[in-house]
Amino acid sequence: MNYAQLLTGSAAIETAPAHPFTHHEILGLVQPFTRRGYQVDLAASDRLARRLLFKPVAHDEAGRGGIDATELLQLENPRPGLHQVTRTLTLEDGLTATLETQGDDLDILLQRIEHVLPQQQFRSVEGALLALSYRLTAVGTRQAAEGAVQRVLLRGEAEIAGFRVVLRGAQVRGYPAEIDITPRTPGVALPEDLLAVIGWAWSPLRKSKAGFTGKIKVRGQEPELSRRVEAALEKTVAHLARTLTRPPAAYYEKLRGARWTVTFRRAIPALFFGGLIAGAASLTLIDVPQDSIFNLLLMGAPPLLMFGAFGMRETPSLEIPPLPRRWNATWLPESEPAQQVMDAQTT
Repeated sequence: MNYAQLLTGSAAIETAPAHPFTHHEILGLVQPFTRRGYQVDLAASDRLARRLLFKPVAHDEAGRGGIDATELLQLENPRPGLHQVTRTLTLEDGLTATLETQGDDLDILLQRIEHVLPQQQFRSVEGALLALSYRLTAVGTRQAAEGAVQRVLLRGEAEIAGFRVVLRGAQVRGYPAEIDITPRTPGVALPEDLLAVIGWAWSPLRKSKAGFTGKIKVRGQEPELSRRVEAALEKTVAHLARTLTRPPAAYYEKLRGARWTVTFRRAIPALFFGGLIAGAASLTLIDVPQDSIFNLLLMGAPPLLMFGAFGMRETPSLEIPPLPRRWNATWLPESEPAQQVMDAQTT
């Protein structure tokens, strides 16, 4: 494992593919799949990249405690003894969830995949369907049972009132997860404190090319870390489902206090450094002896503060945050055809 993998904890295959698949190799690799009823799709597979795709399998189990989804299996084998199996589940509305695992024994990898039922990767939160994608890894502790695996959350996705919400797990250990909110209609404006009102772990929204992006700070080690990120994601989806399905004016009225708290929170770095400047200016009015320990502390404080500020994982943002204002417009503008119909009715 290289240094980048050590930081990210990634289990993705980075080895350059060996020679293209031979017919004999394919026959040997697909045996564990054919025993389970999967059929290889040679037309969709890529022999040069040593990637096999299997024909889709339909799950019609919504009335029996399951879900209606299409399952697609993929096998990557860049070199002998290194396999990655990925299961992709797609719902009728296009929402997808993946499950991947890596190892040297295909039977064990398929058992891991089968242990996670399709419905376990989809959850209903405040009427919104949330799709969860995981990586299955072996538990490396001595206390763990043989063959025990843990789920590492890679991605979460939901569709809420015309917005696509996607959470991406942290690529570097100790860093926050990122969450993107993409509107179906371009030119939509959202308040910067839309997520930050949930709690201190949620950052303000920033404008991106496709929409808006924010961060969720969650600390811990796996497997507890993924469970915490998952809980934070569910809390985020529930908040957005309650907010984006109601008029923006209700958001202002209900969360007025939380919005002012976010404004103060965003102003803390500027207030802190402003206080330091004011404190330094006031010291000119005080006669401090040269041999005093207090004078030594004053001399060493600025570089220590700078080292502390720039040594953080995320440098504090020095800003004057906007004051919370009432939002009277709708979250999503009306579509052009709908506006034309209304204009025709009024003329």
